[in-house]
Formats: sequence, structure tokens, C-alpha cells
Amino acid sequence: MSYSNADDPKASDPDVIPQGDHVLDQVRVQSSFRQNWDVRDFPFDHHRIEVLLTSPQDTSHFRFTVNNKDSEANPDIRPQGWRLTGFRLMTADKHYTTTYGDKTLKHGSTYNRVRIQIDLERSDPTAFWKLTTPLYLAALIATSVFLVSSHREELTTAERLDGLHSRLGVLGGGLFVVVLNMQQVNTVVTSTVGLTLIDWLHLTTLTFLLLAVAGTVLSWRWTARGGSIARAEQVSHRGAWTGLAAYALTCGALVLLAAWR
Repeated sequence: MSYSNADDPKASDPDVIPQGDHVLDQVRVQSSFRQNWDVRDFPFDHHRIEVLLTSPQDTSHFRFTVNNKDSEANPDIRPQGWRLTGFRLMTADKHYTTTYGDKTLKHGSTYNRVRIQIDLERSDPTAFWKLTTPLYLAALIATSVFLVSSHREELTTAERLDGLHSRLGVLGGGLFVVVLNMQQVNTVVTSTVGLTLIDWLHLTTLTFLLLAVAGTVLSWRWTARGGSIARAEQVSHRGAWTGLAAYALTCGALVLLAAWR
């Protein structure tokens, strides 16, 4: 047989054991097998890895019969951070458009294939919290700068401008942290099929911080044109709490959607 998705399979010499009118042929195979990993829901992603075994002859000469009753994964195999949730053997036909030179065949050739399927799910969410905690801290710090500011009407323009610069500095630092953390995430979770849950959480945090920057600028423009400082900061306080609540609900919805998908 051939190992269709193996990189460099290494097989032992066959151990052929006659059993009456049957023959037991045992071979030990070791290899890395190529898999498609969809990590968009990390760390709630589930995977079905497969080992594909293709028959040496077409279906008119050779077919596999699987024995699920006496087949199972070794219970001592426990990959770190993963939980094995399923194991099964399945057979299916694979059609090729070529006959591989067999003139007795027409319209291509069909070979029988065994699929050894192993289901896995992650069992340790520690990496998720390490990657997302900086986002939540940045959002909380951004909220706090709107809650500790002064609303004294007698502040001079220079003092208000210094406060504005300080607030923008904190928000800029938060943006820098999120962007830096996003680069770190790309070394841990890489997806080529779309945005991951971690990506969406980063984008949500960036949106929250950019809205905070916009709110700071609008507040300054309001007071610079003669608007009430007390009124501007009252609106800022309410906006900060509203924005934080919306941010928390959005992040919670994203996590729940990934967990239940």
C-alpha cells in the first residue's frame, strides 16, 4: 500500500504469519503526515487528523476491509495540550483520471483507500489567556484615562492641552501594545484561511482604542470652541463606561461563538 499523505514514511520489514487459510502480515510504519489545520477558533478548535492508506491495485483487484472492533488508539498517547476524542477506520474509493498505463481500464482508475481518523481538541487554554490579557489591560487603561481627569472650568488652555497630550500618550501606548502583541500572536497561531478568534479580538481592541482617540480629539475641539469642560468630561465618562461595556460584550460574543461553533 502507499501512504498518501506521508512525508517520509519508514516501514519495517513485513512480519508474515500463516494462520490456516489466512496470512497475517504486520508492518510498523512511522512518519509525519500532512494535515490541514483550521485554527480560526483557537483555542476552541477541533481537528480531525487522518492517515491515508491507498491500495496497491485498483478496486477490481483489491479492496480493504477495516476492523473497527479490534482497532483503537493507544490510550497512553497524550499529546501535551491536547485531548483525543475519537478514533475510527473508514474505507472509501479514490478515483483518478489516469489509468496509469493499464489498458484494461477505461475512464481512469479507482483505488480503495483506508482513512485512519483521529479527533483532537485542545485541553489547555493557557496560551489563549497569555495572548489576550494585554488586550484587556490596554482597554481598561484606556477607559481609566477618561475617568480620572479633572473637570474644573478654571483650567487654562495650556493645562487642558497638557492633559490632552497625556491622554493621547496613554492611548498611543495602548495601540503600540496591541500591534506588538498581534505580531507575537502570528508566531504562535497562523491561519491561511481567514481571521482567527485572536485576530478578531485584536481588531476589536484596536477599534476601541481608536474610538477613544477620536473621543479625546472631539472633546478638545468642543472645549477649545468655548464648550463647557464639565459637560465634555461628563460625556467622556459616560462614553468610557458605554464603550467598555460594548467592548466586553463584543469580546464575549466572539469567544462564545468560537466555543460553540
